[in-house]
Amino acid sequence: MKPTRVEGSDIRTLVREGAKRRTSFAFCMDDKSDPLLMMQPGNKPEQLRPHLKQFGGKPPMAWGTFVVRSGEMEMTCEQAPAKAIQGLKRFLKANNPKVNVLFRDDGGNLIDSLKPESAANEDGTTSLDEVNATGLDPKLVRPLLVRAKRIKPRITQAEGGLERKLKRGLSKALTSINEGRLEEAQTLITVIEQAVARIGADRESADDSMKRADREGRKRTLGADVMRAKKLRASISRAPGSQRSKLDKAVHVAARLLKQRDFDKARVVMDRIEKALGAIV
Repeated sequence: MKPTRVEGSDIRTLVREGAKRRTSFAFCMDDKSDPLLMMQPGNKPEQLRPHLKQFGGKPPMAWGTFVVRSGEMEMTCEQAPAKAIQGLKRFLKANNPKVNVLFRDDGGNLIDSLKPESAANEDGTTSLDEVNATGLDPKLVRPLLVRAKRIKPRITQAEGGLERKLKRGLSKALTSINEGRLEEAQTLITVIEQAVARIGADRESADDSMKRADREGRKRTLGADVMRAKKLRASISRAPGSQRSKLDKAVHVAARLLKQRDFDKARVVMDRIEKALGAIV
């Protein structure tokens, strides 16, 4: 890939390239005092200096590499004059890359940072920071959030309309988690994973995404059924003596069926227990 000048309108291209691989960049102001940012994967960052000069670039110049992971763009600067870094920060802020940007020196020390504009949620979408799983079983919610965080930066590699569609889908999945509709969230996240895999933005294939989603779905189902059995057992403890013994045996049968992963039969038994408890009340 040849060195590419990144215009303000192409800032999403910069993010997509960083999500694919670690890429070299160089920045300075040109002879008209306009920001000049260039990127090129594969070559050393300092090899971009002659290209900056070809476009009228002048000192001070900053260069290094950048990579995008989990919604953050980390720019590691081998050459980092303060004036150039501030100019780069202003350029990125003006064009809103919609990811956190961390500027580090070549020793890994944080120099500066830039948070995305809050306008990311102006259309009423739900972000990962806004997920509130209070009252839900963490064992059921955590795998969904891990998958959502994993897939979020890969969505930026989709083009135009597809990227917007996938972002809306992820937002809807997070809203579903907030509202306790975990099966719906699971379905949406799986669809997004498959779409990202099809465009080659993910190392995991669409088939592997489906298999993993199926495994996690079974775990989530088991978790919900176990919680149901525990609640039934607590309710049975308040039933009259003669009936309590019979219902307690039934809940043990349901627990054994769950352990054998015979979910359908276990649910039938628990349905009967609930019906019996309802008759007692």
